[in-house]
Amino acid sequence: MENFREELKAMLYLSGRMNRRSYVMNLLMIFGIGYLGGISISLERVSEFFWVLGWLIIAYSVVRELAIASRRIHDLNGPTYLAYIYIAAAIVAIFVPTLAKVMVLVKVGLALMPGDREANEYGERPASMIVV
Repeated sequence: MENFREELKAMLYLSGRMNRRSYVMNLLMIFGIGYLGGISISLERVSEFFWVLGWLIIAYSVVRELAIASRRIHDLNGPTYLAYIYIAAAIVAIFVPTLAKVMVLVKVGLALMPGDREANEYGERPASMIVV
């Protein structure tokens, strides 16, 4: 159980850096997990448990995306508050279709822009392997 807590803490940690490949793989996982949360919410007619479970899954997805966005922005030598703006804009984009298109471009931009080649104030250059 202690190992599970450490792994969960590491996944939700905001500091550090993340390479492009890890960002894309984590983003795909978050989309999948969020999709399962949406399906669970749609099962509210079966049980309120699924509705609550769905919202918990989506809340986890939002926090996880904040963590990976923060690390990816750190790899570009940007401050953490940009990740908070990123998440706030993503939530607003649910209701504003034009902003949703912009957010897709932002996510693609974060996936394509190379990070700092050397160490920056957020840490050493991340390994070139995929970290989930």
